[in-house]
Amino acid sequence: MADLFELSQLASYMQQDLDQASAELARTVATSLIRSAAGAARYDALVDLSPLLPVALDVARRILLNPAGVRSEQIDDYSVTYAAEVLAGAALTDDERARVLAAVGVRTSTAFSIRPGAPARRRCWRYGEEAER
Repeated sequence: MADLFELSQLASYMQQDLDQASAELARTVATSLIRSAAGAARYDALVDLSPLLPVALDVARRILLNPAGVRSEQIDDYSVTYAAEVLAGAALTDDERARVLAAVGVRTSTAFSIRPGAPARRRCWRYGEEAER
């Protein structure tokens, strides 16, 4: 399985030095999540993985910044609150999943949706009765 990004790219994206073992794990987890969302056969057939780079970097960044997925932490008079984007932890958000599917050529949206519901009542023109079909 090809790497979606180099560790130096992740460090540059996050603008900080990273522990190599943690960065490698984040890269492996991000790649696995993206491969799973795209489907193994589709992912393995891709020649150019560059459309997946932004999603992979976002997922890896989130894994490294907030591995437990906590909303806020406080120690004595120091507190930190994380933005909603970093709460998902080691999972793809709906937006990221849609971006992955679009990158591998899977259509995820249409102009409209048809959902099955109750059967339509139709007027039977021949006999002037209502019929259910």
